Amino acid sequence: MKYEEVRQYLKQNPYCFRTLKEREEEMNQRIMEREGRRIYFAKATRKFNDENINT
Repeated sequence: MKYEEVRQYLKQNPYCFRTLKEREEEMNQRIMEREGRRIYFAKATRKFNDENINT
């Protein structure tokens, strides 16, 4: 891509390079303004709890 193409793309999609944490914070701000409460997002992890398998 040339510089002008990238510039035009970023004008059309200004939030495409934001991190997941930034998106979550923006969503929480919007919800706080409308409903007055926060959203708690679930975090996926690769850790595995062996105690849950044995039951």
